Amino acid sequence: MKTATGRWLGLTLLVSSILLSAVGQLCMKAGMHELHVVGNAWVDRVGPIVWTAGGLLAYVCSLMAWLAVLVRYPLSFAYPMLSLSYILVYIGAVNWPLLSETATPMRTFGTLLILVGVALVSLNARAEDNMHRGD
Repeated sequence: MKTATGRWLGLTLLVSSILLSAVGQLCMKAGMHELHVVGNAWVDRVGPIVWTAGGLLAYVCSLMAWLAVLVRYPLSFAYPMLSLSYILVYIGAVNWPLLSETATPMRTFGTLLILVGVALVSLNARAEDNMHRGD
């Protein structure tokens, strides 16, 4: 990516893929959680089906953005960035009252390690990019 517009487009696609992936996972989990607790009537299943379908749609959109990311970034940079979606899912699952999963010190520490790993990959990629440009 040589131009500023190309960089912004690539970054937008990458962030979109990460966010949509996390939203998709959270919505699918919400749908499955709600399906587990509803009754047998069809009307009881509409909400869970909507959550699940919305999650699948977000996941498909994430995939489309991801395919565009693969054209613009080396896989060794882009793929580790997807780990940010793990962090977003953890935060969402813990803070969304519908899911209200438990935050533990070990899970939080592991999530922070993922963040450190992504930062290292990002810094390394930036250093390599600067070497190739002669900065």
